Amino acid sequence: MFKRFLPILSIMISAAVLTAAEAAPGLFINVRDHGAAGDGVRDDAPAIQKAIDAAAQTGGTVFFPIGKYRICKTLTVPGGKPAPKVAQNWITLRGAGGTGSLLLGDQVDYILRAAPASEKYRYSSGTRIYELTFTSFSRQKRCSGIDASGMLRAYIENCNFLFLERGIHTFHPTRKDSMWILRIANNVFNLNRSWAIDIQRAFDIVIVNNVIEAGRGGIKVGTPGDTADAACNTLRIENNVIEGLSEMKDHYAILGASWVGARIAGNYFEANGGGDIAIIPKDGDGWTRGVTINGNTFAPAKKLRENPEYGPILLQRVMDIQITNNFTTCERLIHGKSNRVMRSINVQGNSLSNPASVLFDGVSPAERAAYEKKINTHKLSRNRLVLDGRMKVGLDTDCGVRIGGNTVSYADAMPQGKDMKAMPGDVVFSRKPEVKDGRVIIGWYCLDGGKSPRWCPISISASESK
Repeated sequence: MFKRFLPILSIMISAAVLTAAEAAPGLFINVRDHGAAGDGVRDDAPAIQKAIDAAAQTGGTVFFPIGKYRICKTLTVPGGKPAPKVAQNWITLRGAGGTGSLLLGDQVDYILRAAPASEKYRYSSGTRIYELTFTSFSRQKRCSGIDASGMLRAYIENCNFLFLERGIHTFHPTRKDSMWILRIANNVFNLNRSWAIDIQRAFDIVIVNNVIEAGRGGIKVGTPGDTADAACNTLRIENNVIEGLSEMKDHYAILGASWVGARIAGNYFEANGGGDIAIIPKDGDGWTRGVTINGNTFAPAKKLRENPEYGPILLQRVMDIQITNNFTTCERLIHGKSNRVMRSINVQGNSLSNPASVLFDGVSPAERAAYEKKINTHKLSRNRLVLDGRMKVGLDTDCGVRIGGNTVSYADAMPQGKDMKAMPGDVVFSRKPEVKDGRVIIGWYCLDGGKSPRWCPISISASESK
């Protein structure tokens, strides 16, 4: 009985396959089939553009076999167009993996960008880019890798960005032009002249498991001073390795401006000459709100470790911050220039290599003198924070840590009324205990507060101190 229906079933399957092929002719396109040579000599841009345009008709994959594809004109992914929900114009560009499929930009600004189809449809609906290597044809005349500004949704994974100006870049001067979703994962950025990742505005960014090394800038999201409020909503920068970036002003491993909701976690930072994390919106920008910095490891460059003010986390105009379980090999975690850190600050569980803050039991006079010199040179804590531009918080500071309604702090001498607005119950410990009338004065207790607080010494018997 079944055998009688086999010919009919075969015809039905063939018709279904034919119908699918006719409906989606661009499902998989090899650039070689459109004339790309991949020899690193001929200009392959026209042939590759034909393959991309063909795939864009229905959405599909453009495949780059192993080869060197010289690009003398920027490749463009077409923008969106009216389409049913089942055909959202997704385009995938896929290489052969490793460094097998190289796109060599020759005197172009970018190797790849999204081009608007019309004013009404400004974005490419979705772009996936996998296992390609973006590099410059000439290291003297470098280009940039991807301009993702016109990509509404972009997934860039398992690619290499080598010897470029910038790796991945977007520029959106207004909120209206912000990207929607951006995923950058498992890529390698090496020996680029400027930022590996430079994102102006985006709604949802995930940057994970990348290696960024030996360039002049790591990850930048937003631009300090661009007057943007919420240059990024929802940002995750996790499990990246950022190391060996050269010293260049304002080119940090991570630079941020106005963010709303961000997590920087599990990253490794080593020997970045320009610094590690700087979230520094300027006056006129929006404040950064809701940031978690957790579980990162910092190994700053020697020059930065020797700077008594340096800490790998620089914060300005931020609020609602959680800084927990990080480790640094320098003496501070929070940079001394951090300021205007407001409301709901939680700093706990961090480990610092901070020999200048050890107890003095067993310390030689020379070591004690070196410590005193360092404290006198820089009285702010190696863990310092600033709240509302006035209150300095941390060890070895003048105003200290507020516990409940009172402050515990450190000073070289008894505080004066002009030095701090004290409250009854505030305690100041002396950095330089002295013996007076047979007693060791170890600090002072505020008996009466107000504009002219009255301080009483806290002391122990000199005999009891032996």
